[in-house]
Amino acid sequence: MEEVRVEKGRVYLKLEGDEAFITFGINEEEKVIVVSTTFVPENHRGKGIAGKLTAKLVEYAQENGYKIYPLCSYTRKYLERKRPDLIKE
Repeated sequence: MEEVRVEKGRVYLKLEGDEAFITFGINEEEKVIVVSTTFVPENHRGKGIAGKLTAKLVEYAQENGYKIYPLCSYTRKYLERKRPDLIKE
């Protein structure tokens, strides 16, 4: 499995001809990442991939001083469980 990467508006992981990803926007003025979608291809679900993507997003947020506004239900649940301090309401 390849390394989880962050690029403009995306956290992603290449998977055997497929891709799992999180899409987000950034409000620089408020220092907030707005997460819209987490997607893992059906044949790769249940392997902890969404968690790895979200962990990378959390790392990116911390390194850059951002809070996270999770529109995505998976991201919200992950943050509530592991990093409630990063949630921006």
